[in-house]
Amino acid sequence: MVRGMAHAHELADVHGDVALDRVLEQVARSAGAVAAVLAVECADGRHVWHAGDLDVRDAEALAEGVLEQGAVPEHVLVTQVPCRTCTAVLAVVHDPAAPLDPAADRLLEAAAAHAGVALELRTVLEVGTRESERMTRLARLTHEVATAADEQTLADVVARALPGLTGARAATVMRLEPKVGELHVVAAHGHDDAQREHLLVTPIRASEVPELAAMLNRREPAVLHIATASEPLRELFRITGSATVLSVPLVAEDQLLGVLTAGWGQVDALADGEAEVLDSLVSLAELASTSWHNLRLLAAVHHQSTHDGLTGLANRTSFRNRLDEVLRDAVDGEGTAVVLCDLDRFTGINQLFGHSAGDEMLRQVAARLGGELRAQDVVARLAGDEFAVLLVDVDDQRADAVAHRLVDSLDSAFRIEGRDLRITVSVGLAVHDGGGGRGDRLLAAADQAMREAKQRGRNQVVMAGAEESAPVVPSLEAELAQAAGSNQLRLFFQPLVDVTTPDGGVVGAEALLRWAHPRLGLLSPAAFLPLAEESGLVTELDLWAVDAACGALAGLEPGPVPLRIAVNMASATLLDPRMLPTIRTALASRGLEPGRLEIEVVESRALADLPGVVDAMRELRQLGVRLSLDDFGTGYSTLSWLHSLPVDQIKIDRSFVMRLPDDGASVAVVRGVLALARELSIEVVAEGVEDAEQLASLRAAGCDIVQGYLLGRPGPVLLQHLVAREIA
Repeated sequence: MVRGMAHAHELADVHGDVALDRVLEQVARSAGAVAAVLAVECADGRHVWHAGDLDVRDAEALAEGVLEQGAVPEHVLVTQVPCRTCTAVLAVVHDPAAPLDPAADRLLEAAAAHAGVALELRTVLEVGTRESERMTRLARLTHEVATAADEQTLADVVARALPGLTGARAATVMRLEPKVGELHVVAAHGHDDAQREHLLVTPIRASEVPELAAMLNRREPAVLHIATASEPLRELFRITGSATVLSVPLVAEDQLLGVLTAGWGQVDALADGEAEVLDSLVSLAELASTSWHNLRLLAAVHHQSTHDGLTGLANRTSFRNRLDEVLRDAVDGEGTAVVLCDLDRFTGINQLFGHSAGDEMLRQVAARLGGELRAQDVVARLAGDEFAVLLVDVDDQRADAVAHRLVDSLDSAFRIEGRDLRITVSVGLAVHDGGGGRGDRLLAAADQAMREAKQRGRNQVVMAGAEESAPVVPSLEAELAQAAGSNQLRLFFQPLVDVTTPDGGVVGAEALLRWAHPRLGLLSPAAFLPLAEESGLVTELDLWAVDAACGALAGLEPGPVPLRIAVNMASATLLDPRMLPTIRTALASRGLEPGRLEIEVVESRALADLPGVVDAMRELRQLGVRLSLDDFGTGYSTLSWLHSLPVDQIKIDRSFVMRLPDDGASVAVVRGVLALARELSIEVVAEGVEDAEQLASLRAAGCDIVQGYLLGRPGPVLLQHLVAREIA
């Protein structure tokens, strides 16, 4: 079976074609027939199906004749095919040498009816296929719009999708610049290179185009025609080859963001389907507006988190991050400089002229400093009247020249609130050559140089000198990074004791980290944990401690009471994706019940990032691991948050215990914490118990579990029983 003219096999669904093929094959095999031709004329063109002993060219010629009601050979029978969506004619070619079957007319009518049903089926399937494809395209477009990473990506996605969605020849996305009342084309699709270049570089002033001004004021879609357009708009139509343009404003949260346009080359392009096209364009505009608004909100939040609100410069955090990146990427021969600028006697500006004048002074200083720098350099406001400049790929001489230029830039008077005000600046300069530098050290060196500049009389530059690269010897940080792999870490255990009985009983222990340094000896946590937190190594140490503690617990002989072991964990570790898998493996590989492991979170540190930490704590609770809030009472908002924190235990900080029993306030705090914990069914441990009077006071207050030197010092062995001592 062959179909011709408009490539019907590309236009019809395969199942509808099969039905038509079968009808024609049956007709072509009927008595006296040698071929059958079905000629169809639809909105999308002519299509021909044929079967039997007839080639494609003859079939197309016959189809053209019957559709145009031309002369038909006597041996060809023709009849109309009933069809609601197109004009269709069925022609049956008989053998001229054979007599015509008396029933041929009835057979032809029956075949026409079957062909009509097949055509209707084909139409239904085509509509269903198109709708399915449309929904798939819309779903894909919705995803692309909603997940666009930035405004330009969003505009490109929308402009590319508009022609396919509306049938337009071309489309644009325009961004409104409200301060100047201009529309700027940020994305265009369907134009040639010259047209696209013109659109992208030519702003459209709404005040000069009445149609656009009216649309933006009403914030309603508008259909624009070249014949009735104002002259500026008509010229734009000519340049872009448009005759009809449908424009829809982009509005979100009552904020006008821009305009979408879809253009056609024909004046009557929307004569029949304007409402449908408008609905599609409005729907896309609403989706794009929401996504555009969200992108702007995210960009604003990110900008606020990395920039100073008064001057718009980078803030301290952003500056430090960029400084660390530059130092990390630097190679030998590339110098990195920090220029620290502190305004001299700035407080006097605020005192004499008010804070508004001081704020304006800071804004103007920021502008002048920025005007002296290259694009790759960074200027930031660190605090108050202190600015910092990062110079990339400079040597000492160039860095010093830039620093002096910064001083000179502030020489001329500042015009503020009708007054000419002057100010000077003291500048400290520090330079590091090559990689391996530390941002905090470079900043500290520049700060020290700046202080020296002030001591020398202000309004000058002092260079700290190029920071020497670190000598090729292992630093404490580098050694700490290798400590776990070099078998240098140790755990010491301090018992937790139930004091409800006269002789006491060990119910668990706290695992305390030690570093067996090869040169410095056994180091306590105070000697290396601050460095670990600063350098990002604390998570490695915490995960090692969890595994080692579970190993120690599994190595105990079975006792009357299963001991628990507590491991301190930093909030950074709680938020690390390796934390949960490490704990699961440590417990499962030793066959330990999760409830025998306690994770201690230091209140004053971990609660600083409450949402993320709480989520991690809840995951640990779901695993069955117990949670303890360490140093309780030393943080902030503790009592108001305690009810919502997923903890099993709180540890009263030693700063309260050490004042017992003589300090009435400490006694009241301890009793209050115990009463609150009982109401919330939370276990309490008092840490730092060093003498019998403190123990007696805790017992009297109702504290059951204690920890401290009185009951046992930290040691390398995990004890199941106390060494004989009187704790009564």
